[in-house]
Amino acid sequence: MMEFGDQLKQWRSHRRLSQMDLALEAGISSRHLSFLETGRAGPSEGMIIRICQALELPFRIQNELFGAAGFAPRYLSAEREGLTGLPPLIRDTLYMILERHAPWPAVAFNADHDILVANAGFVGLADALGITITPGVNILALVLEPGPVRRSIANWPDVALLFLKRARNEARLYGPKSQLAKRIARYENDAEISALLRNDEGDRNPPPIITVKLHIGDAMTNWITTATAFGTAQEVLTEGIFIEQYFPADDATRAIADSAGR
Repeated sequence: MMEFGDQLKQWRSHRRLSQMDLALEAGISSRHLSFLETGRAGPSEGMIIRICQALELPFRIQNELFGAAGFAPRYLSAEREGLTGLPPLIRDTLYMILERHAPWPAVAFNADHDILVANAGFVGLADALGITITPGVNILALVLEPGPVRRSIANWPDVALLFLKRARNEARLYGPKSQLAKRIARYENDAEISALLRNDEGDRNPPPIITVKLHIGDAMTNWITTATAFGTAQEVLTEGIFIEQYFPADDATRAIADSAGR
């Protein structure tokens, strides 16, 4: 594990802040911040909290900084246990949201975009495309990597670009060493995807909904999809959990989705 000072400097650089900028935000002197980064001074737990708040770091990263400074993790985390690590009430609520969205597809995934659980509509859609959905399957991989999902998306260039933009925004929060950031870097080295990025003249931030045109057998279906955070930044155990819901964009698609759910 990196020393606290090294991690602090890395995150300050990632947030594009000078020592003076971060010191002002955290309410400390730039001299003391410099000592923390070089290891000449050690942080207290209170100091780590102030710096983490100034850097707007997610709880998972804050735990890493506490560990690097020799302290126990401060925040409870369900990250490694997935849904089984969530309190029963939160877990049951998540399942309820997914189930109530059926027969239309919905899926929950974590900050790395690995699937945690999917409802019957999403599993049925996956079956129709010839793929099997299990926990750990990556949403970005389904959309961006060669395979049946990518082949079935009629407007793939648009969808791929918007999914990648959305993921990039999440990766900025968790830093360049996160699994999501590493995955994105691999995709950005792909010739076809890098060409999409070079030719993109749109805004860096994707719209709140994404339109997906999907071939299912001989039918062309049209969906709008939106991903929302489950919980808030103050709810430690739900941080980094997202729910993506698909809605039929026309009557023909609605009929196909409804009949599949019967």
